[in-house]
Amino acid sequence: MLTALLLIPAACGGSTDDAVERGDRLYGSGQVDAAIAEYRLALRQRGDEPAVLLRLGDSYGKRGEVEASLRYVRRLLALDPAYLYQAAAILSEAARVALENGAPDNMARALGPVERMSIGLIPPDLRLALARHYSGLSDHGRALPLYLGAAENGEWPAEVELETARTFQELGGCREALGYFESYLARGGSPGTDRSAVRWQYGNCLFAVAEEELRRGRTRSAAAHLDVLINQGVPRTLLDRAHFERGEIRLGRGDYGAAESDFLAVLELNPARSGPLVAMAEERIREIRYGYLR
Repeated sequence: MLTALLLIPAACGGSTDDAVERGDRLYGSGQVDAAIAEYRLALRQRGDEPAVLLRLGDSYGKRGEVEASLRYVRRLLALDPAYLYQAAAILSEAARVALENGAPDNMARALGPVERMSIGLIPPDLRLALARHYSGLSDHGRALPLYLGAAENGEWPAEVELETARTFQELGGCREALGYFESYLARGGSPGTDRSAVRWQYGNCLFAVAEEELRRGRTRSAAAHLDVLINQGVPRTLLDRAHFERGEIRLGRGDYGAAESDFLAVLELNPARSGPLVAMAEERIREIRYGYLR
């Protein structure tokens, strides 16, 4: 960030070896604290100049002092909103330092104004870090666009696909989540992740979408989702309901043999023969066998 700042001249006045120039030399040699002292002197001498405010915002960000960096950046943007991109770069660097220092809350604090400006101004790696931070706080609504934006460079690691799928699911977007779950499972998953747990979540979304399709009268699509759920066999707690719903769809098509197989599966999945679903399945089997529905 220093190189970019050096291209922004301070206002004329004073000797050539003024406070800003001394600060720049100190900054360049790694003496950030001493540079800040010179920039603050320049600020007292000249007032709020963009070149000085930029340098102070950047320098405090380098030290991991997010609040101080934010204070100077806000003064800069109040003075001239045209410095939007420079401000975003300064705060992104401050966020990166905070993350490296193990302070994700400070990272989020630094990136908050940038996020409100445009997610596109946040570097992709920080979008992912911020998405994970929000996800950890169960703030899935803020996490989702950041997850989606993290893949803008064309790369989509398997674990990010899974995290995106789960975020959609948390927000009630099972229809959108399915594609991410399917891609993740097709890629073989990621190290340290329990694939059976992923299949369980995927199966829950399959059933949720199937039910939604049934409500809309889209039986073909509903049956397709139920087929996948039944074939993968997870979650087992939903299998009897999935078989019953698919049996109803097949019954409506006049495919009595296939429908009976589904209703029989409901009974097999409930060996105690208890519950309303069992009674309904038994009734359907009787209706099919004795020709009441033909």
